[in-house]
Amino acid sequence: MSASVIAEPGPVRIVRRRRWGAWLLGAVTLAILGLLAIAAVRAEIMSLEVFFTYLTSGQVLIGAGNAVLVGTVAMAVAVVVGLIVALMRLSGNPILSSLAATFVYFFRGTPMLIQILFWYNAFPTMFPRLEIGLPFSGDLLFSAPMPVLVTPFIAAVLGLGLAEGAYMSEIIRGGILAVDKGQRSAARAIGMRHGQVLWQVVIPQAARIIIPATGNQYIMLLKSTSLASVIGFLELLRITQGIYSANFRVVELLAVAAFWYLAMTAVVTVIQTILEKTFPVR
Repeated sequence: MSASVIAEPGPVRIVRRRRWGAWLLGAVTLAILGLLAIAAVRAEIMSLEVFFTYLTSGQVLIGAGNAVLVGTVAMAVAVVVGLIVALMRLSGNPILSSLAATFVYFFRGTPMLIQILFWYNAFPTMFPRLEIGLPFSGDLLFSAPMPVLVTPFIAAVLGLGLAEGAYMSEIIRGGILAVDKGQRSAARAIGMRHGQVLWQVVIPQAARIIIPATGNQYIMLLKSTSLASVIGFLELLRITQGIYSANFRVVELLAVAAFWYLAMTAVVTVIQTILEKTFPVR
């Protein structure tokens, strides 16, 4: 009997599926945007010369820098506040859990604009002066009028940071709850204390889930800094409004503001993508 010979299979060629529909849709979209831009220039709706003149002007760059500054500081406040509130919510203590739930309900349920106006207008009225003294002696260590201390920058950071802290607390809480309970049980089984379990086991794994949502919230917060213009904070929108109030080039100046907000979003998106690849969700 002759033995059957089975030929070894050759290398498998992977043929990638061509997504002609996606490419066609992208090309049509770019063509429409290009036609709209050309029509706007021809109709003299927007002057490109004015746009590029103010795009890198000193005032506009200061406004963009202020927007990044207040947004970043407010986000730092939000992360700290959110972590504390999330841990209170998960503590198992009914008092701490109720306080945390009330905080989230209040600051998530009221508009950021109202909160900014409260810190800038109402809070200094309620507490006209800040005084710090030695207990039982009456000696003052520090005293200053509250309107001097609560500047537009401070009011914007408090209004945006505390409101965002309510959202961040839910994001952090969700990330912590997503970590498998078996991880905690295994850590306790080898003798790790509660704090060690939280910071060495739970938080590092929860961070992989928290990072993408945090990046999205940061982008939203950068755009929300425009709300601080109502209290006179010199951020990007406030400065562009001041310029077009003088020269009446409304479209060009709003386009400049939109460009810088898009640039901020692009930078944060790149950083977020790098972090997501560095700490992938498993």
